[in-house]
Amino acid sequence: MDDQQAAWLRLHLTPGLGRVALFKLSRYFDNPLDTLEASPHHLEQAGLTARLIDKIPKPDDPNFLQTKRNLEELQVSLISFQSDDYPALLKQIHDPPALLYLRGELPQQDCFAIVGSRRATPAGNQFTRDLAAELANHAICIVSGLARGIDTAAHTGALQANGPTIAVLGCGIDRIYPPENRQLFHQILQHNAIISEYPPGTPPLAGHFPGRNRIISGLSKGVLIVEAAEGSGSLITGDFALEQGRELFATPGAVNNPTSQGANRLLKEGAQL
Repeated sequence: MDDQQAAWLRLHLTPGLGRVALFKLSRYFDNPLDTLEASPHHLEQAGLTARLIDKIPKPDDPNFLQTKRNLEELQVSLISFQSDDYPALLKQIHDPPALLYLRGELPQQDCFAIVGSRRATPAGNQFTRDLAAELANHAICIVSGLARGIDTAAHTGALQANGPTIAVLGCGIDRIYPPENRQLFHQILQHNAIISEYPPGTPPLAGHFPGRNRIISGLSKGVLIVEAAEGSGSLITGDFALEQGRELFATPGAVNNPTSQGANRLLKEGAQL
């Protein structure tokens, strides 16, 4: 981890300093090192309160040093919005992450997202694996959220075709969730990427997943919804896709299958088949 990445980490570990504040600081200062060396007066001019400034970890802060060591052991990179390595499509959305934590290597191919029910049917899982593999064979990177069900099938299909895939987490990059996907997590790491916008140690709380979903669609040129029930979190990804100007697709399902009701409604409302 170089000095700039360590500086970003110190800022991101500041309690109460989130995405909006990070963007304010990046607009005011040339780089995070300048931010940390700035006087309290200049930090207040950049939009931070005195209370928040006092919470920025010092260079010898034990939590910062331990977190830095942990990330270095996991070979995590930090990619800021200003970096040339930041995904180009994700930069275009109206609320991009200010900072991404990356394990592995971001594929350079065009991306397509596949998300859906955590309680997918066997047929839904098989369809997803087959389609992900076919897309991967055409050099398309599959993006999903590493969740149970359709997300797992999407990543698995891409890997079975030796194709690229990106998993976006709703927790810290140092956590594996759900825990039963530990093997899949490490398979993805071998040649692909796992990313998160949340600071290390962040638990997989329900409120984090809508933010994760906007990244999934933001990385992708299109989004496919498979077997989503009404109220499913994957429908939130569909909403983000439309808001971000991405193409939205859905698979039809049996009318008496609750896990297909949301996807069927999307088709009725104009999603592509």
